[in-house]
Amino acid sequence: MDTRPPQDSKRFPRFLLDGEVVEARDATATTTLLQYLRGPLGRCGTKEGCAEGDCGACTVVVGEARDGGMRYRAVNSCIRFVPTLDGKEVVTVESLRAADGTLHPVQQAMVEAHASQCGFCTPGFVMSLFALWLERDRVKREEAVEAITGNLCRCTGYRPIIEAAMRMHALGPSAHWPRGPDNAGRRRAALPADAAGVSLPGFHAPRTLDALADAYAGAPESLLLAGGTDVGLWVTKQLRDLPPILYLGDVAELDRIDERGSVLEIGAAVSLTDASRCWPSSPPASAPRRCATRARCAATSPTGLPSAIPCRC
Repeated sequence: MDTRPPQDSKRFPRFLLDGEVVEARDATATTTLLQYLRGPLGRCGTKEGCAEGDCGACTVVVGEARDGGMRYRAVNSCIRFVPTLDGKEVVTVESLRAADGTLHPVQQAMVEAHASQCGFCTPGFVMSLFALWLERDRVKREEAVEAITGNLCRCTGYRPIIEAAMRMHALGPSAHWPRGPDNAGRRRAALPADAAGVSLPGFHAPRTLDALADAYAGAPESLLLAGGTDVGLWVTKQLRDLPPILYLGDVAELDRIDERGSVLEIGAAVSLTDASRCWPSSPPASAPRRCATRARCAATSPTGLPSAIPCRC
């Protein structure tokens, strides 16, 4: 059964990059963000190391509208499909430097701490620390260690990188990337918005639970995609041709946590990062220790907890 949408219903993914809306007309259902950045967009600062979400060289930061402002999280671009970024902001290492060449405080802290040698992994570390810089006013050592969990460095060692994380806020604000609600409001207002979800050959993103149910009933062989931390590897490592994808991440009803008496209902699109905030004092043993920070920001609870793949959930 051919479940591809008709040509006139095609809707390309659009995301914000450095204040400009990028319409990814040449992205397929399974084009990864890393491929798109290094290919059509020519942003080669983002590196490919493992292509499976384990080494962190490909780290970028993705922002999305949340709670009246913006929420930014570090993600693995090597296993994140471009159509899932619709309506969001993408921040790469090239985004941080000001037009006059002034480095961002995170970058400057890395320089001053001598936290780079060969430099291949450095952009990934910078972006993981940038997400932490946006989230915190100051950083403790354990917070720095947690933020770079899953970023691998094979020559510098981690001590100077952790030192950079702990001193980056002391270098002052960034005029190019100011923090706070005013900047978040401006960036939120600039996000591309469309009432219709992305619809490409092999990829459809319903916006409501009813629309998802109808789409799945019409194409029951479809792959239901949420975080993609396992599915991404089916493409990058196993070179599989996937069945048509139905994306759950744009369905608001699935991105919620409801507590009903002694029952905690966690939606299929809720990330492990968000779900972990509602766990009791003794959470599922596998999740906190076995997932790198970027994986927890994407991996979802229904399929994430049972997985036996380290650092990926």
